[in-house]
Amino acid sequence: MSIQRLGCMSQLGRLILQRQFASQVSLVEQRFVVGKKMDTPLPAKDLILEQPIKVVEGRVVVSGGGSTGHPINFLNLDQDKVVMCPYSGDFFIRKQAIKSLLVRGAIFEKDGKYFKSPDVTDEE
Repeated sequence: MSIQRLGCMSQLGRLILQRQFASQVSLVEQRFVVGKKMDTPLPAKDLILEQPIKVVEGRVVVSGGGSTGHPINFLNLDQDKVVMCPYSGDFFIRKQAIKSLLVRGAIFEKDGKYFKSPDVTDEE
């Protein structure tokens, strides 16, 4: 409803509508005011990298199952690289592969836990 189409409205009604339209326009314009930047949460790919890597003894790890809807996945850990579960995003490595991965820079240690390096890919 525009203000011009309100010919039969009282002067007070027009004034109230003009103030409402003016306040709405000012709210829209406030979105584009340059000011302090708002902090945005980390993207999901950065949050995944903050998860510690699970170290396992065997060559095959089972991920998932249960009532969460995550299907059971058997992940092969034969190669010396970090393997990620495609559903949960959990990282797994074999205990014997830790030394070679640390030398390559694919993982790093912090507080006794291992984390995937964002700068190194496992594609060789």
